[in-house]
Amino acid sequence: KQWYQRRVAITAGKMKMFALLLLVAVYRSEAAIKCVQGTDGTAAGTDCAGESEAASDCSQPKFVEYTGMSAVVEYKCGACAANTEATCESCTGAAEACNTVKETADDFKCKNYEYSATDKKFNAAADSTVCKRLKATKIMCNMPGTKATDAYKVKMAGCGPCTAEDKKNELCAECDTADCTKASSATALAALLLPLIASLYTLL
Repeated sequence: KQWYQRRVAITAGKMKMFALLLLVAVYRSEAAIKCVQGTDGTAAGTDCAGESEAASDCSQPKFVEYTGMSAVVEYKCGACAANTEATCESCTGAAEACNTVKETADDFKCKNYEYSATDKKFNAAADSTVCKRLKATKIMCNMPGTKATDAYKVKMAGCGPCTAEDKKNELCAECDTADCTKASSATALAALLLPLIASLYTLL
């Protein structure tokens, strides 16, 4: 009888251990996330394993509008390293990889401008700048505005919009076609109307 009771106890212990291991396996399978891993993002998402098994985030190179993809960051399991916000971005991991390659639109070109001390004005550089953009991003170039001085520096080599402050102060102008050299009609009209509105306001 004692032998039988001991046998039952051993069997019960084994069954409990088996159940615990099963629960651990189920938990791991449910907790595992998939991330795209590699240098170019073309690979399909795969399970995070090894040192990355406990990862809850995926990370990838950051796409900077009009500049393009950060070249020094890989697609991987785990969050971005500290102080890399400018080049890396993270997303919450799930059963399907969240760090997939972002869809982009065709590149376009914008004129870059350099101030000539001889001509006392900004001249377009010989070579245009190649600008990168995401699928939903519109073509936009910037150039020196009517009040830009020799101290003004063209933003992002001509790619993308002006800063709000520079646009307000007429240091920068925008156009919305590739390789454009004249401010768009909306921008030009605003530049003409704002001083007029300000003058009328002071008279009221």
